[in-house]
Amino acid sequence: MNILSSLKHKVRKEFKPSLSGVGYMYKKFSISTTIKTIFTLFALLISQQSYALKVTVSIPPLAGMIAPLLSDNDQLEVILNPGASPHGFQLKPSHLRSLHDSDLVLWVGSPVDSWMQKPLTNLGVAEMSLKGLSGIEELPVRQGGLWEKKSRHDTISSETVHKDASDDSEEHGHNHEHGHQHESDTSSESKRMDGHLWMSFKNSLLLIEAVSKQLQILKPGDAENIRQRTQAWLNKLEKTNQQIKAQLLPVQTLPYMVLHDAFQYFEHQYSLNGIGSIQLNPSVSPSLKRVAELRSKVKSGKVSCVFKEPQFPEKRVLAVTKGLDVRVGSLDPMGVVSKEFQKETGRNFLSYDVFILQLSHQFNDCLSKANSQ
Repeated sequence: MNILSSLKHKVRKEFKPSLSGVGYMYKKFSISTTIKTIFTLFALLISQQSYALKVTVSIPPLAGMIAPLLSDNDQLEVILNPGASPHGFQLKPSHLRSLHDSDLVLWVGSPVDSWMQKPLTNLGVAEMSLKGLSGIEELPVRQGGLWEKKSRHDTISSETVHKDASDDSEEHGHNHEHGHQHESDTSSESKRMDGHLWMSFKNSLLLIEAVSKQLQILKPGDAENIRQRTQAWLNKLEKTNQQIKAQLLPVQTLPYMVLHDAFQYFEHQYSLNGIGSIQLNPSVSPSLKRVAELRSKVKSGKVSCVFKEPQFPEKRVLAVTKGLDVRVGSLDPMGVVSKEFQKETGRNFLSYDVFILQLSHQFNDCLSKANSQ
C-alpha cells in the first residue's frame, strides 16, 4: 500500500463508511493537534471514493473467492497460513491488529473458524460471515464411519435432527470441542450443520455477490468497475463449474472414503459417491472399532479410493489402508500453496476456480485410475 493510500486508510478509521451506504459515521474526533485536522481535511479533499481497501479473511478459500473483485491497490490478508488446519487454531496479537485495521472482515461463521467470533465482537469491525448470508446451502453433519445412504445430502430443515445414541467418543469430542469455541452460537442447528460451507459452489456465488455489493458501498466511485469485475468473475466460475461436471461424470458412481468429512458440499454439487470418513473430528483419533469397520469395507473391494489430507498426519489413513489393495489419493480442503508459488505470485491462496478445479483433478486422478485396474 503506497503512502497516499496509507494516509487515507488512517482517515477512514476516523470517518468510516457504514455498510448500509448511508455515508460516513463520525467515529471519533480529536482537536488536540492542528496537524491531525489538516491531515484529515487533506485526505477528505482527495475524495473518499478513491482510497484503497483492506479486507481480511479467516481462511484461504474465502480469499480465493473475492480477490478478483478487488483493485490492484486494495489489500487482502489471510489469517490462516498455508498448510495450517483451522481446527484448534488460535489468533495471535498480529492477527488482532490486522482485524482492527480492516475495512471488511470475512469469515465462514461456522465451528471451523469459531476462533474469529470473540475478537470480531470485541473489536466491533465491519464483518460478514458466509453462514449469515440468506439462502446459503447447508447440509447436516454426517457421523464418522460408514454413512447411511438414505441420509446422504439431506438439507437441514427447521426440525431437530437427533444424533444416533450409539455415537462413539469421537463424535462427542467433536461437539464438545466446537461447542466451547463457539460460545454464543451453540444452537442445535449450528452443531448439526456441516461447517465446511466454502466447499459449496452455490455458497461461493452468494458470498461473491454479497461482497461485491459491500465493496460498491465502500468505494462508490469505483462501483461500475467492481460490477464489471464481479460479472466477469461469475462467468469464469460457471465455465469452471461446467468443466468439473464433465470431468467427474465418468467417476460419479465410484465409492470412496475420506479422512474427515470436509467435502460433502463438493460431493453434493457433483453427485459423487462418498461412503464414509475415517474420523469426524480431525483432532481425535478414530476408535479401534471404527478402524476395523472401515478396513472390513475396504477388504470387501467396495472402496475405490481412500483420501488423505495434507493438513493431517498420513498415519490416520494408513491405519485403514495398510496391507490392503486400495488406492490412496489426496484431497486438499484449504488449497495449500508452496513457498515458490507465494514468492512468484505474492499470494498465499489459490483463486477459487483453481481451487475447485484442483479438487476435481484430485478426485478424478484417484478414482479413474482405480476404475481402470
